[in-house]
Amino acid sequence: MQTLFDNLFWLVFVGIAGYFIFRMFRYGGFKAAMFGASIQRTVGEVAGLAHPPVSSVLKVHVLGGGDPDKAVGLEFVAKSFASYQMLPLTLSSNEARRLASLLQEATGRD
Repeated sequence: MQTLFDNLFWLVFVGIAGYFIFRMFRYGGFKAAMFGASIQRTVGEVAGLAHPPVSSVLKVHVLGGGDPDKAVGLEFVAKSFASYQMLPLTLSSNEARRLASLLQEATGRD
């Protein structure tokens, strides 16, 4: 019974790893696989206020593939001495416009 459980564990592990590697080849890299769409270009980035020893950056990407639900990719990156965290967020065109509107409202611009 223990051998069956061990084999099932490794089968699931290899399946998940294989699926992610497939996505990396399909979309063209690690970041693109995280977004679930190819990255056409990076528009720019904004550095967050420094809170030593942690630095944070927000990168904006134009996503390809023709899917209207995956038009804009936001990449949140936080780095410190021994740590790197990347959080992808995929937005549709309408959601990206809504975010831009909320940011303008938060800064007092209409």
